[in-house]
Amino acid sequence: MKIVPDESSMDLGALLGTLRSVAPDVWESRDLSGILPQQMGDLEKPEFLNRMKDKIQKLDELKEMMERGSISKQEYNSMKIDVLSR
Repeated sequence: MKIVPDESSMDLGALLGTLRSVAPDVWESRDLSGILPQQMGDLEKPEFLNRMKDKIQKLDELKEMMERGSISKQEYNSMKIDVLSR
């Protein structure tokens, strides 16, 4: 199941909505430092939105793997931290 659309023109609101669906634990923690930029002006840069989309897509893939039983919850959490720290 692909939750992250392939639209290159996807805006910040859509990306954050997708994050909320894909990784509610990240969304609810309110620690979005692994997703949002250090400088808010970076949100206007397409390359930043593409990196953000890539992270959310990877989180979606990891969630699917955990739900299928391919990885454990511990492995998911470890991999999620890795994705968010990039």
